[in-house]
Amino acid sequence: MSLLYLRHLGVLMRIDVRELELGPVALKGEIVPSELGFDPSEIQIIGQVQIDLTAERQAQEVRVRGRLTTDVRVPCSRCLDPVRFPVATKFDQFYESNADHPLHGEIALHERDTEIGFFSGDFIEVNDIAREQILLSLPMKPICREDCKGLCPHCGKNRNLKDCNCEAVLVDPRLMQLLKIKNRMTF
Repeated sequence: MSLLYLRHLGVLMRIDVRELELGPVALKGEIVPSELGFDPSEIQIIGQVQIDLTAERQAQEVRVRGRLTTDVRVPCSRCLDPVRFPVATKFDQFYESNADHPLHGEIALHERDTEIGFFSGDFIEVNDIAREQILLSLPMKPICREDCKGLCPHCGKNRNLKDCNCEAVLVDPRLMQLLKIKNRMTF
């Protein structure tokens, strides 16, 4: 097995699929967070992204197994305060060349196609693998704490820090006329 230790210094980390004909290839190193292309207002990588993977040819497919560790900061989905999440994930992914699956025009997907990644040319980009694994490891709705009160829908204040005096009743605008009629009635 060929083992490469890379400390990512502007050199693009990628798997050369042609080398896999000679045997498995292992990559270990750090990826500079700015190379992953995340929007800093949505996902901030704290520190380095550590990746350790092995790629091997299996018939027409390339199997990539490994692990990734980093820390990320994302906004809370309720109050928008930053929330830190440690990411430590293992992955086992199969890839096929786009040459075997033309990606132009309308194509029918088979169930197996949803469980496989595709690459173009002779290389699989390690940055793409890292980006995908980070996104998959994050919760859909990250929250800073279970009892987060979120932002006031009227004034926008963070209700975790200070209560506001806004009216708590939210009325569907389509029902506003009915509310006005109800308020005029006396029982």
